[in-house]
Amino acid sequence: MQDYLNLMQNRSSIRSYTKEKISRENLKYILECARLSPSSLGLEPWKFLVFQKDKHKQEIAKIANNQAHVANCAAVIVVVSRADFKDYFEEKLKKRGLNQEELNKRLQVYKPFIDRMNLEQSFIYAKEQSYIAITNIINAAYSLNLGSCIIGGFDKEKINQYLNLDTTKQRVSILITLGYAQENSSTEKARFAFEDIVEFKD
Repeated sequence: MQDYLNLMQNRSSIRSYTKEKISRENLKYILECARLSPSSLGLEPWKFLVFQKDKHKQEIAKIANNQAHVANCAAVIVVVSRADFKDYFEEKLKKRGLNQEELNKRLQVYKPFIDRMNLEQSFIYAKEQSYIAITNIINAAYSLNLGSCIIGGFDKEKINQYLNLDTTKQRVSILITLGYAQENSSTEKARFAFEDIVEFKD
């Protein structure tokens, strides 16, 4: 495993992959890191669909504007956001071992906040949370010497139809390609300087 800062300094998006497959063990490791990701109110409003067969990757690539690396990667992870968290929020909160007083206190604060959301607001909220898991997916992959690329350019209506999703409950947020990088396929990392984006307001 790599030091986390070193990992962050060296990871970049990969769009050219070898034909080497990813072991089920490594995929499970990556997805376990996704599963354990934090989320606002502990809602975990996500699901992860993994595609490895060439047929499926090619079909998804067509929906993603024919991006070649979608078809040629070892695996595509489709990150699905869930807007049905109102249905399970209270039950999930009860499993956190809170005493009744603390449980009631949290319900009084959180439940009205959640109940005020309409469907579109619920999906926006869920999608925001999914990016936390997405970050952990790509960094976990890099810790295993796997390349990845986050893809937001796809036909949202078509991908939801392709997956037969009930779009009142679930919608695709992001696609992630995974695979072993071809030589010299990484690009130089370009980021704003630390002092340009960080202010200590002591």
